[in-house]
Amino acid sequence: MYHKKNLGRITKIAAAMIASTFCATTATAQLAGHNVILVHGFIINDLVQPPTMSEILTRRKLSTFWQDRAEGYLNWSGAERLEGGIAKMVFEQAKTYAAQGLCDNGCVLVTHSTGDLVARYFMQNQANWMRNAGLKPLNIIATIDYAGAGGGTDLADVAVAAANSEYVPEPMKWAAGMVLGLDLDVTDYKDLGVVIDLQTSVARSHAMAPNSVPRLRVSANGGDLTEVGMGQVRTITKTIIRGADDTVVPAHSSCGASAPYPFLSCSSKIDYSGKRGTVYGVNALLNNHFPLLMASNYDHFNITKDENHGMVTYVLNDFVAGLKVDFQTYTKTVNRNWWELWKEAGTWQYVKDSDKKSLTSLLYQTFNQ
Repeated sequence: MYHKKNLGRITKIAAAMIASTFCATTATAQLAGHNVILVHGFIINDLVQPPTMSEILTRRKLSTFWQDRAEGYLNWSGAERLEGGIAKMVFEQAKTYAAQGLCDNGCVLVTHSTGDLVARYFMQNQANWMRNAGLKPLNIIATIDYAGAGGGTDLADVAVAAANSEYVPEPMKWAAGMVLGLDLDVTDYKDLGVVIDLQTSVARSHAMAPNSVPRLRVSANGGDLTEVGMGQVRTITKTIIRGADDTVVPAHSSCGASAPYPFLSCSSKIDYSGKRGTVYGVNALLNNHFPLLMASNYDHFNITKDENHGMVTYVLNDFVAGLKVDFQTYTKTVNRNWWELWKEAGTWQYVKDSDKKSLTSLLYQTFNQ
């Protein structure tokens, strides 16, 4: 954990480092005419070896696709708690962007995983923080949330339980520890940092007041279970997490559901493959949360990359929520004769070109039309 004196140094360090980065990279690519700020997810090594402030501020996470299109970063350390060190780190970086006017014409936050929770907490509190600092709040017009963990995850529930008890089954403890980069047999509860905040009940108690910023959600249900090493881990995590999941985050969280039920889709009418029909899907969303895309072959770790992993389906389309959402789409119907028992019949809905373009490039292309 950081000592108070170290947290007190953040302001000067952040201002100097962010200013130099901003001057070097400003006015490159934008999203629908707005600057992009990235908010990364949980970094696996943070709990084992807490990063220095310099390391935090120079992080360039998410995918290279988004790094090439970002004007700013709100970086943080997973060794800290959300309402403590993380809030302090993010605010000090945001103050520099406010002073520079980075978001005067509006910014889009692009978040991944725990970055969803970090962004939500920041957006609920930034008005008061900025006002007290004599600055205008960042004008955030929307967020794009990949695999958002703002609703919590069962893996955090298991990790915290394992740190507090000897009665968690070994396979569950091992798999959760592998995802977090920890040996949960020897990890103390107080050393779990932001993992404590990612428990389902805890995550859903943070910054839950209605917010005017649209949260555009992207959710996956894939995961390579055959990959050497991690395949076994993912097989176990998928049994730990209730409902559909991307091997780390459950659908109720990534879709933006108002309740943590074991949903199998972001929609009650479409499954992750795009097939139309009745599904145990999300029936109520958090305020201003809009599930846009789902994919059955993308997972928690490749969803932000410019890599094609199969077809992508849409949930909500043809509307404006900070950004204009207008995906080009099509449907495919497969009929089956009575003897074709091997064939799956039905109607599927897809985003055009998702057979050859990445989910991320489809998002970017759509918002820049």
